[in-house]
Amino acid sequence: MQSKREHKARLYFGGARCASACVYAMVGASTRHVDPGATLRIHSGVGGEIDKTENSLRRYVMRMGVDPALVDAAAKIPSRTFRGLSRGEIERFGIETRGVYETPWFAFHGPAGEFLLLKSVTYPTGDTGDQYRTRTVGFACSPFPSSIRFMYHQELTAKESRTPPMIRAKIGDSLIDLPTLNSQKDSVEKSLDLEPRQLQSAIETGSFEITENFDQSMIKKPSLVVRFSTSGLSSNIVALESKCASKSNPSQ
Repeated sequence: MQSKREHKARLYFGGARCASACVYAMVGASTRHVDPGATLRIHSGVGGEIDKTENSLRRYVMRMGVDPALVDAAAKIPSRTFRGLSRGEIERFGIETRGVYETPWFAFHGPAGEFLLLKSVTYPTGDTGDQYRTRTVGFACSPFPSSIRFMYHQELTAKESRTPPMIRAKIGDSLIDLPTLNSQKDSVEKSLDLEPRQLQSAIETGSFEITENFDQSMIKKPSLVVRFSTSGLSSNIVALESKCASKSNPSQ
């Protein structure tokens, strides 16, 4: 089901219980609140391709701004039982939106053999700061030799979708304007190909920055700088480079 336009809604559930697939439905909201009296309960799934399902769920929750470790925690609980999440886990996994939240780097193995490194950051937005939007970055094999493809995915409000921002990346010492790869009414995706030295520079710096610049004649909104930590990226990049090398030279 796909909404034809953006709807503002709030869901309150004091004393309620949300279990199983309900938890994954909840994290699909851009702004999430868990009442102190409510409980979230998880368990593992069932089926013949449970590994593929869980891997897809990890990518889904990460795109929603939630730590994929939530799926790992659920996988440890037998499918016929439940385990309630503590308030500490709800905060640690990023289930409840509160301030800025950044997931760890996540290695995604796709059904077609693709290998992606993904991370998301969720920021408060709006005049009152009680609405949230998630930005996702990723690295993948580039079709060009000795390059790594960098991807940036941004959720857009209805107003932003009419005049999407210009995106500039600061990766190491390089400032790069990102061309649009795919644009939809509620999101935009951009990409570019990096040289290994540029990526290594960002890892040594400890983070890279994405600046979103809006056309002030169309939308009165200040520029926003989104920072992504490169902590934990180094070891994953080694695996990605190995995967890309095997694709470019299948005989290896």
